[in-house]
Amino acid sequence: MKVLITGGSGFIGRHLIARLTGRHELFAIVRDQHQVATRAAVTPVVSDLARPLDHNLLPSEIDVIIHLAQANVLFPDSAGEMFAVNTVSTQQLLDYGRSAGARRFILASSGDVYGRRTAICRESDDARPASYYAVTKYASELLAIAYSQFLQPCILRFFHPYGSGQAGRLIPKLAARLRLGEPVKVNNEGGPRLSPIFIDDLCRAVELTLASSYCGVLNIAGERVISMQVLADEIGRVLDIKPAFEYSGDEALDISGDNSLMTRVLGSWSMVGLADGLSHALRDGEGTGWETDL
Repeated sequence: MKVLITGGSGFIGRHLIARLTGRHELFAIVRDQHQVATRAAVTPVVSDLARPLDHNLLPSEIDVIIHLAQANVLFPDSAGEMFAVNTVSTQQLLDYGRSAGARRFILASSGDVYGRRTAICRESDDARPASYYAVTKYASELLAIAYSQFLQPCILRFFHPYGSGQAGRLIPKLAARLRLGEPVKVNNEGGPRLSPIFIDDLCRAVELTLASSYCGVLNIAGERVISMQVLADEIGRVLDIKPAFEYSGDEALDISGDNSLMTRVLGSWSMVGLADGLSHALRDGEGTGWETDL
């Protein structure tokens, strides 16, 4: 298949391209061609998704679009950029996909669209985005669904992906706090509860989605639901550091996703356990710098 991937230089994009190389004809939208220059099997498309999309830069025909790119930048200072990349570019890519004959549009969204809840999130739950970032992601979901008569939309709501080479996200930030001896802030029940998923499992789920005809929303989450306190303890075991905690007294809220529909639609496999995943992520080296892509 001819597959277009946005966010090709981001954390998830790099891992996904590595997994799909040799199995499909890949095109990757990046802001800098050198970010994928070493991957001979990938055709780079240099484009800034904060600006209008030039269809002339893209292949005239495409089978599947995997839209990973996002701008998780500061609000309200960079609200315009966030909306342009997260929402406007989604509409432009959907329109491109329609004209290029795409049969499938896979959208990377976020568990944040559920809002803060006191239970594990399921696809049947109403979306209650509580931040500007979550609003932009939910708006992109609605756009994808609106194009369903032209191509098959599949919306993947990611829950705390992690792995080697990641920067600026939850697990690298927690590891940094532990190394600096700073306390981890949790509520009185050690929450919130989370369901982090290792990058290899996430990429496998995306690859299986390529071959699936499922349309709709899927939570892409790990099989283990844990509290923030347990996660910090697990990170501490890998780093051989005993974490300190600061208890807020706030209500226990969750940012975790039920992955049972994912396994029913895509099939089940032996997922990477949290201890092994953290060991790979933290001992293989963490990324540095600032990323705007997933």
